[in-house]
Amino acid sequence: MDLLDKVQMEDLDEEQRTLAGLIGIEAFRALVRNYNGTPIYIPKIESLEKPVRDELIREEFDGKNYRELALKYGLTETWIRNIVIEKAREIRAKPMDGQISLKGILY
Repeated sequence: MDLLDKVQMEDLDEEQRTLAGLIGIEAFRALVRNYNGTPIYIPKIESLEKPVRDELIREEFDGKNYRELALKYGLTETWIRNIVIEKAREIRAKPMDGQISLKGILY
């Protein structure tokens, strides 16, 4: 057993206590052991949520619902268009109902 195992919540300063209160004293000790004074970056919530949000937008995009998605996600239609640009190209490239695809015949 090392001395760090004996450290309790009351031994920590206010900022350390706040973090240990969020993750637990054992997890706090593990952070201290692994990072030992090295600064670590905690990302903003938005940076973690953005890829998930963008994927949901791509899944919900039907080729025309730019405005609906913009309102739902609180973005501009231009931003929605930037997110779905590849899927929009795929949708436009698909043959319409009843239309024959020449892919494989001409190229």
